[in-house]
Amino acid sequence: MKSKMIACLCATVVISSMTTSCEVFGLDVQESYDYDYKAGLANNKVEMSTYDWITSRTDIFSLLKEAIDYAGLEDAFKQTNMTYLLPTNTAFNSETESDKSYFMQHPITYIDEATDDTITYVPISMTAYPKQQVQEFLLYHIVKGEYTFTNMSAEPTWYPTCASADTAYVNMYLLKDRNPNIVFNNFDGHYKSTIKPRTANLYSTVSKSYMHVLDSWLDRPRQGQIHINN
Repeated sequence: MKSKMIACLCATVVISSMTTSCEVFGLDVQESYDYDYKAGLANNKVEMSTYDWITSRTDIFSLLKEAIDYAGLEDAFKQTNMTYLLPTNTAFNSETESDKSYFMQHPITYIDEATDDTITYVPISMTAYPKQQVQEFLLYHIVKGEYTFTNMSAEPTWYPTCASADTAYVNMYLLKDRNPNIVFNNFDGHYKSTIKPRTANLYSTVSKSYMHVLDSWLDRPRQGQIHINN
């Protein structure tokens, strides 16, 4: 009996020591997280509309929100049964050459009436562009239908968007490797290849739509590149 008490005491001391050591070295004891056992993924639910979630995350979406408000497309980002591809501020204004941000790729040129000089500059807001251009850009990042890891093909597939042009299709597929992820617009001539989301599979319970967060923007394909299987 005495030996059992000593063993229990030793075990208690060891566990206490391990916990204290974690705290000393800056390693907090891991907390449990919500887990969706049916989907096999961490809880991905967002209890608000897509537009309201964008509004709540101006730390990464301030330029996207400004563009949506400028274009008058608040309701478009509250639609149901859509897949929203949400570009972050980095997609718009990164100055890193490899990022090829939207502003860097779309400088504005105008004639100075006073000097008759041609002026070119990189804007800092989507409000610098014509409203129709911004509307088409935003609507191109809304795919019709709900698509995520569980129902996306492993083969590159073209999906229609809410934009109006006949080239307004986004190419998406599920990359199956050690770290499965979604790939967007990996086609010849796209300004950047193998674009993957920084965060994927978020689900708006209000909009009933999926959201994938991108640090890049998506450009349209050329005529003849789209092949739709009916």
